[in-house]
Amino acid sequence: MKVSGFLRYMVVLMLALCVALVYGKTPMASAEVDMSKVDTSIQAIIGTWREGDALDARVLRVNPDYTYELVYRGGGTSCGTVRVIGEEHPDGTYSPWYSFDEVDGKNWAMFPKNDVDGTLQKDLWSGQDGALHFIRFDNYEYAGKTEGITPESYLGVWGCGRCTIVINKEDNKYTADISWANSAAEHRVWTYSCRYDKDSSILVCPGNGLCTDAIVYDNGKETDVNVYDDGSCELVLRDGVLKWYDNKDKAGQDMEFLK
Repeated sequence: MKVSGFLRYMVVLMLALCVALVYGKTPMASAEVDMSKVDTSIQAIIGTWREGDALDARVLRVNPDYTYELVYRGGGTSCGTVRVIGEEHPDGTYSPWYSFDEVDGKNWAMFPKNDVDGTLQKDLWSGQDGALHFIRFDNYEYAGKTEGITPESYLGVWGCGRCTIVINKEDNKYTADISWANSAAEHRVWTYSCRYDKDSSILVCPGNGLCTDAIVYDNGKETDVNVYDDGSCELVLRDGVLKWYDNKDKAGQDMEFLK
């Protein structure tokens, strides 16, 4: 018995719908996307995350070196790497995604990259189905009034004694350069790539902070010595006073900076 044209059409249509349902939930990277136009930084998600809406909630740690660790409540850990891919749309635009890949290269999960305008991400929802949900576990709560504080409030030059903080915004990130003069011939410099936490109205560098000692010799030559590259900090503006909370060696403790 021959299958009618209409029945054949319905079979093909059902197969197409099944394929769309299966593959439509996972964004696919396009080889045609110009990755030079994609912000591949993971700075906005570095830190510790806890799985939401789960009885045996897992803990996800995203590290500054583009690796991750997934810790299970009952014991055991899995790990892998994090990268940013671009999903191209028919109109030529694209959406950036965080791709979490296991050690063997198999993809574990993908989360939309939502750090528009230099903001710190607070939630990770997987794919287009939201089957996985992780909530940022880091606590960035600081006392004081936040009314009227915007990201632009932080921009500019701040000073406290021999220490100066210069905060600028470039593309999708905020950069804080802190210089502390120990003497005329030696000063220490911290460079932080920051994101803005809208909930707490603060700037956060969750990792990758650089610390360098700059030494000027009698002949005028300067040598830069790397101290560390895994620093982190919070910059908190309250009532016109900027405070620097250095998490590495507490360098900015009890200091108050003014414009």
